[in-house]
Amino acid sequence: MTRAPEPTPWEAQAKALIRRRYAQLATADSFHADARDKAYAAGVPMAWYDALPARTAGVCSGCGWPAGALTDWARDIVVDLGCGGGLDTRFLAEHLPTDSLVIAVDLTPELLTRVRDSTCDIKGASVRTLAGDMERLPLANGIADVVIANAALNLATDKNAAFTEIARILRPGGQLLAADLVRNGPLPPEILADPMAMATALGGVVEETDFWSGLDRAGFTDIQFSRHRPFGPVIAVDISARR
Repeated sequence: MTRAPEPTPWEAQAKALIRRRYAQLATADSFHADARDKAYAAGVPMAWYDALPARTAGVCSGCGWPAGALTDWARDIVVDLGCGGGLDTRFLAEHLPTDSLVIAVDLTPELLTRVRDSTCDIKGASVRTLAGDMERLPLANGIADVVIANAALNLATDKNAAFTEIARILRPGGQLLAADLVRNGPLPPEILADPMAMATALGGVVEETDFWSGLDRAGFTDIQFSRHRPFGPVIAVDISARR
C-alpha cells in the first residue's frame, strides 16, 4: 500500500502539541485525579485494576476497554496503537501466552517510558515499545494478528492514512478492536475555537459515518460500532473490524 506523505505544516504542529501534552502528563503523573472512576466507566475489570501498583493504575486515560473484546487469546503479535501509559498493554501482556508479543506504539517517548515501568514487574507475553506515528507505522506488512486502539484514532490528523496503516500491518483475517470518539453533528464552537482541542482528543473527532467510510476504504470488512455512550460533548463507541 502507498505510504502517507510527510505531514503538512498544520499536521506537524498538531502532532507537536499532542506529543508535548502527553509528555507533560507522563512526567508530571497527572493523567486523571479520578483514575479509578475513569477506569470503571471505561469497563476496565475492577478486580484486576485494584490489584495494580498505584502508579500503573494512575495512567488510565482511554474511553473504553477494547482489550476486553478479545475473546481468542491464542495470538502471536498484538499491537497496542497509541498505547499511552500502558494500562491496556499490561492487561494484554498478562493474558496472552508467554510466547506472544505485545508491541506498544506511541508518538510520545515519555509515555513509552511509562509503559516500560508499567510492565516491568509482570510475567507474561513479551512487551516491545516503539516510538512511531500511527499514520506512518515503522512495522512490516501483515505483522499483527490484532490491533488494539483505545482513544487513539481521534488524535490522527489524517485518519485515512491511519486506517490504511492499520490495514497494512494486519495479517489477512486480522482484527481491529478500538474504543474511540465520534460526534453527531458539528463540534461545539468552544472546541472549534480552542487551539489545544486537537491535543485533548476532541478536535479530531469525526462523524460515525465518516469513521465507518474510512475503515471501509482501507479494506476493512465486518465493521461494527456498538455500545454508544455519552463522553462529554461527544460519544464514545466500541469498534471492531476485520482485515
